[in-house]
Amino acid sequence: MSIISLQVCRDTLYKYQNLIIVIGLIISFSGGSWDITFHILSQPESFFSYPHTLVYTGIFIVISIFFINIRKNISNNNPTRNDNYFILLGAVLILAAGPIDFSWHLKFGLDGLLSPPHVTLLIGWLLVGLGNLRITNNLINLTLKKKRSSKSNSVDGGDLDYQNYDKNDDELRSVNNTAENTFRKELTVIRFQLFLNLSFILLILSGFIYFFSLPFSETQHYNYNPDPLIAFFVYSLGFPFLLSCFFIRILKNYPEFDEMVLLVGSFYVIIMLLTQIVSNPFLFEYSGYYLLNIIPFVVIYFLNKVQIKNRFTQKKTLDTPSLSNDKAKKYANIQLYILYALIISISLFTICFPLNTYILNEELYGYLLYQNLVPKVYVQLFGDYFLIIISLSIVGGLLGLGLGMGKGKSAASKYNLV
Repeated sequence: MSIISLQVCRDTLYKYQNLIIVIGLIISFSGGSWDITFHILSQPESFFSYPHTLVYTGIFIVISIFFINIRKNISNNNPTRNDNYFILLGAVLILAAGPIDFSWHLKFGLDGLLSPPHVTLLIGWLLVGLGNLRITNNLINLTLKKKRSSKSNSVDGGDLDYQNYDKNDDELRSVNNTAENTFRKELTVIRFQLFLNLSFILLILSGFIYFFSLPFSETQHYNYNPDPLIAFFVYSLGFPFLLSCFFIRILKNYPEFDEMVLLVGSFYVIIMLLTQIVSNPFLFEYSGYYLLNIIPFVVIYFLNKVQIKNRFTQKKTLDTPSLSNDKAKKYANIQLYILYALIISISLFTICFPLNTYILNEELYGYLLYQNLVPKVYVQLFGDYFLIIISLSIVGGLLGLGLGMGKGKSAASKYNLV
């Protein structure tokens, strides 16, 4: 009986493996982001500090869940085998980052933000996240394909039973309702998994930008701080490029999940709020103001909903599609995407607070920046250099828009579902 129970437990873990893995990834990354604040505040460094404990907890969840069913994950019969190799390689790098970090501490003492063990961990996180996202996309495709198939079978069944409709009406309705409820439950889990996966990928990619722009990598034994001017452009162009490209890509690739921009954007803001502001006593009073950064994503969400509604209305009123209508629709989409990119680009000066203050200060002022001075310097940057910062941000956002609007198929369009 215990063997059967153990097998049932393993099968259940395998069914929800990728959802649990991405939760572990987010826990781990949140600990890493919080650790940056710990270093900024010059808190005592220890192996079991609160941020480190979060990092280890998340890593333990990821590694244990994946390796419990390692044979299934890399089996030749597994259609997601190649994607699981991404996860396996990332897990190996994550595990290797621990001993590397320990050796680095023994040799150099306190390490900076940009160091070999931290980069190893970040790459490992990214590989696991990408593998997990690919599997989630595959689940979306299969679920939507199954939905299309069930609809087709339902129509065929209705034709065959037309003469005995009164007799079989209740049975057909019951079967269809059961299938519909099952589909909704599956899609709800997948929707939640997709939301967490996209959020994590965004967090990791923004982490890479911060790694190569923040001036937190100088120690007694080495100085890996980027050149201030290079860091200035990496931040000023990199973040608008990333967020503009990322969110436009979400709108293009996941039109069935039109709430993803709002959910992912809000989640990013909340994680930054908790790990960079709430955890910092010098910035805690600005928490409410920082939450206002959700507004741009709310605006994009509702604008996109209006666009979808208008498109659906036009589709019903127009009897036959024409080339001129297709061109007008494409032009309207481009205009809307440009507006989205501009909204994101203009908002980034506040979204990236407080870490952007350190990056910009390094090149533009060169102050010795204490924690109690961060809000004051941030306001000074706004007054002295806002036009320059916003102009660069818009350039980066439009460049990201160009890449985001590149070729890409949605999950549903792959099976001609939309």
